[in-house]
Amino acid sequence: EIAETRNRLRMLQPWLEARVATGSTEPGTHNSLGKIYIQMNKDPKAFLTNNMFYEPKVLGPFCESLDPSLAFVAYKKGAGECDDELIKISFTHGLFRDLARYLVERQDLELWAKVLTKEEGEEGDIDAEKEAQRRQLIDQVVEWALPESESADEVSCTVKAFMAADLPGELIVLLERIILQGSDFSDNKNLQNLLILTAIRADHTKVASYIDQLDNFDAKDIALICVSESHMLYEEAFTIYVKFARPEHTTDKDEQIEMQVLAMGVLVDFMKDLDRAKTFANQVDEKPVWSKLGNAQLEEKMAADAILSFISAEDASEYVRVCAEANEAEIYAEVIPFLKMARKNLQENLLDTELIYAYAKTNNLTDLEKFVNGPNVANIQSIGDRCFSEGLYNASKLLFKSINNNSKLALCHIHLEEYREAVAAASLANNVSTWKQVCFACLKASEFRLAATCG
Repeated sequence: EIAETRNRLRMLQPWLEARVATGSTEPGTHNSLGKIYIQMNKDPKAFLTNNMFYEPKVLGPFCESLDPSLAFVAYKKGAGECDDELIKISFTHGLFRDLARYLVERQDLELWAKVLTKEEGEEGDIDAEKEAQRRQLIDQVVEWALPESESADEVSCTVKAFMAADLPGELIVLLERIILQGSDFSDNKNLQNLLILTAIRADHTKVASYIDQLDNFDAKDIALICVSESHMLYEEAFTIYVKFARPEHTTDKDEQIEMQVLAMGVLVDFMKDLDRAKTFANQVDEKPVWSKLGNAQLEEKMAADAILSFISAEDASEYVRVCAEANEAEIYAEVIPFLKMARKNLQENLLDTELIYAYAKTNNLTDLEKFVNGPNVANIQSIGDRCFSEGLYNASKLLFKSINNNSKLALCHIHLEEYREAVAAASLANNVSTWKQVCFACLKASEFRLAATCG
């Protein structure tokens, strides 16, 4: 100390070097020798980097006035004990690149918080100078320090630090630098997820571009977040599902179809664009996709379109609703192919009954007769009464004839002015009520001979 105060420290150099050569580890000896080398500029950086016995809190301040970069090396040697001094000298002398590299290597979230957290003045204002310095440090981390890292732990800690500091814009730039500009972590799934999620929260205009460029992210989870009420990025969600339905992204056929159904769900459930949904269904032409579209069309009272979709899907699961909507819309010709398709796998009274009614409403008597004479589980009496009440006498005539309901058959002939056939049916029915109705009808039509036959 006396030698240092009298600027005679250099005179002790031989003695100090001799002590070090004999294995002395006494900090004071190494501190003094370090000061000599620094003053003499005798490869001081090598000494500060390699010497294990000097005290950073002593040589650091000594270097500050001579060479701030050497002070940084000394403080860095402190392994965390001199972090405050290291940050201060870095900000004071613009050693942002060195500090950025140090922060990345240290992997200390508390240390990151010291440099990334915005400092407010007494009135809550942001210190403009410190904010500018913070920006310079962030730039060095993004552009230089982190991209050079080959350590997954370093990258992970840095990303966590940016997240903790609530720097979504800066985090996007950081992740873009790591993922999009090429690094050992370009294909890291967690980082790709984080980049897209951060963009969804902070800059949704970039989401579509990331979806297009990236291939290794959790597609379903990201898409669900896109369609959530807080974001409503429906186009982006649709793009994700379509992209990951392709064979190059999803090899399993069932998973491909699942993605296509989810894509259809975005179109019909969120975007409400049924025209586009129909175009998409035609493109992929998968049965579950057609089913999803058919249900959506049914909800929107587009019964004719829904029927075509269900036929393409070979899906009869919604036959009750389809029949109800078809009757309401009076699209009997359109529903016949659906009912035929449904009967291939289902044996239901409603299906057969509605098919008969559709034949009757379209006056397709040939197919109606063939159907009722074949195996079926329709309620012929009920549908016959229904047709009769609606004036479909030709159809009801065939139905009553098939179940030998001659009383009702006679009435059908009367309405069709087929009086001779009415008398014949009344004869088979052979009941007073039917004879009376046929007799009065014949009298009214001036068919007196036939009326006499009725008695």
